[in-house]
Amino acid sequence: MTLLVVSGTTLVLALLGVTLLVGFGADWLATRFRVPDVLWLIALGILAGPILGLLTSSSLLTIAPLLGIAALILILFDAGIDLKFTLLRPLAGSAVLFAVGSYFLSTLLLFAVGLVALFPGHWVRALLFAASLGCVSGAVIIPLANRLRLPAGLRNMLHLDGAIEDALAVVTVTTLITLVGPVRGDLVFTVTASLVLPLPVGILIGVAAGLVWLLFLYGWQDRPFTALATLGFLFAIYAVTEALGGSGILAALVFGMILGNEAVVRRLLRRVRPFRISRELRLVEVEIAFLLRTFFLFLIGMLVTLSNPGLVPGVAIVAIVLLLFGLRRLLMPAVTHPATVPATWAAPVASLYGRGLTSAVLLIISLGTIPQAANLLLPALLIIVGTNVLMTVLLFLQPPLAGAGAPEIERIWASAAPELIALSSEEPPALAPASPPDRPAPPGGPAEPDVDRPAAEPEPPPLPQPQHRRRD
Repeated sequence: MTLLVVSGTTLVLALLGVTLLVGFGADWLATRFRVPDVLWLIALGILAGPILGLLTSSSLLTIAPLLGIAALILILFDAGIDLKFTLLRPLAGSAVLFAVGSYFLSTLLLFAVGLVALFPGHWVRALLFAASLGCVSGAVIIPLANRLRLPAGLRNMLHLDGAIEDALAVVTVTTLITLVGPVRGDLVFTVTASLVLPLPVGILIGVAAGLVWLLFLYGWQDRPFTALATLGFLFAIYAVTEALGGSGILAALVFGMILGNEAVVRRLLRRVRPFRISRELRLVEVEIAFLLRTFFLFLIGMLVTLSNPGLVPGVAIVAIVLLLFGLRRLLMPAVTHPATVPATWAAPVASLYGRGLTSAVLLIISLGTIPQAANLLLPALLIIVGTNVLMTVLLFLQPPLAGAGAPEIERIWASAAPELIALSSEEPPALAPASPPDRPAPPGGPAEPDVDRPAAEPEPPPLPQPQHRRRD
């Protein structure tokens, strides 16, 4: 007699519920113990898929890329909101140089090891594998940078690093798929467009969309469901940008930067009424991103076919995990100027190097064009897990920058780049060297900047103006 009968619908709903609960617990563990939630979610997917066989992987290949791209759009949009122009000015050159160097050197390293030890004789697989895993995952390091209460400047640099590397990986893999897949039309024109158009088109559309949406929000920001309308507009921006040959991921980042730096944009538009990123928008955006990212990482675990990689590939994967960290650790002081980037930032920037969402999304997308890409999933999963495990260990061993040592680091950075202080009277004075002792808030801001920081920005501007008028 059968005591328990579980239908397909009931099983799917049960898995969705368990996935959300595990995602919630994994997020708490990431905040409390610095353990990336990507490990727990992939492990749950492996348990439900390859081990227990609860769901087949064939039905998941269509929905997995959609969830991953949507989560990536929201995460980079959120990172763009947190990127302040006044904080980026002294860091932009170093961050861009470091991100570009880190991605291409990591890709070269992965290609060499992959061609020799993992996929000997298959240069297309090795190149696709390297281009997908060469970037750090913004979806991994950006939330961790926020949760660890890092100094504001360091957090902004990590945000920019993750966003640039994600965009470079998307452009590189897309171009590679264009080259090795079936091409419609002229090959030279298609490849040239894939290389030239993504970055400028993504930036231009992101800026134009940000300006248009700010004009809309100035009059409609207090209406119900404005947050959902903003997210709908964000996904429309991504679709339009991709249709025009641009990088939709980059457009989402730039769109978020325009909204997050409204104080600067308002001066150009000569708007009197201030606009602030509402708590509702940030909460809705963060929770939807959490939902999509949780399910995608769960699906990645289910799609993997477990097998013994062998001695040589196993050693090569361990070497890759260690070499990728060493490369970032050596590259950081080599490409950054000590006058604007303190030497104490090298260790945390190198440690936050986990692979994850972006790499998995790109590999899943490539399955439709390159069938042999299915062989890349297991080595890629092992590298994703390995980099996140080593990242967790390094974060445990390294003393936290927030707390007693953080104000000194912030003062060093602020004194080396004094132009960022008082560039905008509407920016919170978190980096001012002479902060009063009765305000001991951590310079990196709260763990969730979407709750407290935006409300403090519009308050400072009116204060000095009445004083000047009374003196006259």
